Order: sequence, then C-alpha cells, then structure tokens
Amino acid sequence: MNTTQPETPTTKESLFDIGEHFYALETLLIETEGEITEEIDQWLKEYEGKEEDKVDAYCYIIRKFEEIADEAQRLAERSQGYRKKVSSLKERLKLYLEYRCKEKVETSRFTVTVCGNGGLLPVKLHEDVSTESLPEQFIRVFKEPDMSRIREALLDGDEQAHLFAKIEPRGTHLRIK
Repeated sequence: MNTTQPETPTTKESLFDIGEHFYALETLLIETEGEITEEIDQWLKEYEGKEEDKVDAYCYIIRKFEEIADEAQRLAERSQGYRKKVSSLKERLKLYLEYRCKEKVETSRFTVTVCGNGGLLPVKLHEDVSTESLPEQFIRVFKEPDMSRIREALLDGDEQAHLFAKIEPRGTHLRIK
C-alpha cells in the first residue's frame, strides 16, 4: 500500500473549524433566503477546497499509521519467533552444561553461568488431581458479566435485566478506499 504524500495543506484550520464555517454559511443562506451572492459563492468554494484538502490529509495520515502498525505487527510476529529460538538455544546450552556438570564457562566474549532461580517456590499439582477435586480454599473463582445472556434477556424483554443494563445502538466506522 503505497500512498503518495499530499500537497502542503493550504490551511492550518482544524477540520472542525472548517465545519464551523459551513454552519456559518448555512446560517447566512437562511438569512438571504437561499440567494447565493458572489461573496457566498466564493466563501463556499474556498471552504469546500479546504475541507477536501483536510480530509485528504487525514486519510493520508490514517493510511501511514496503518502501514506503520502493520509493519510493527509483522516485526512483533518475527520477534516472537526469535524469542522462541533464543529460549530453545538457552535451554539446550543449559542442558549441555548441566550434563557436563559445569556451572560456569568463560569464552573470549561471554561468561555463561547456570544459576538457581529466585522468587516463589514452584508448585505442581499431582497428575491425578483436578480443579474440581480441590477444596474451595485452594480455588480461585473469576466472575464476569455474561454479555451474551444479558443481551438475549434484554431483547426478550426481561425486566430484571433492564434494571442493570440497556441495549446500545450499533456504532459506526470509517472506511477509506
């Protein structure tokens, strides 16, 4: 996706400032009972051009940010692959050093040490133990609203659901071609 850089904008007015001029033009047209004078016509053409330039600049920036985000995602995906390779190589080197009973090796560029981990002691459940068989004191429970069921209840007219939730209108989105 290669977009060409837009020409230098002819206005430093914000998009909403330009919009305000259109409201002012509308008010002026109402006052003149729809009569388009030379001054109104020139003002309209000027702000139509400014609006087009501003929208074009917005779209250009949006596309550029999309390209940057896509590239960042591509690099992040590559990074994950490299992190897996790093982890695998480190584990393999550690395994080798443990096999050779060496805790420390010095090379011309690096010093490698097999160290004990800090932090909390690891806990592993016995293989025959399931979450359901554990006493309540050893289980975490996460609660969250079931939005699908709430939506269904609201649409079915459930009065209780209407006490704590409401249906919102669908939003809108921008499509740039």
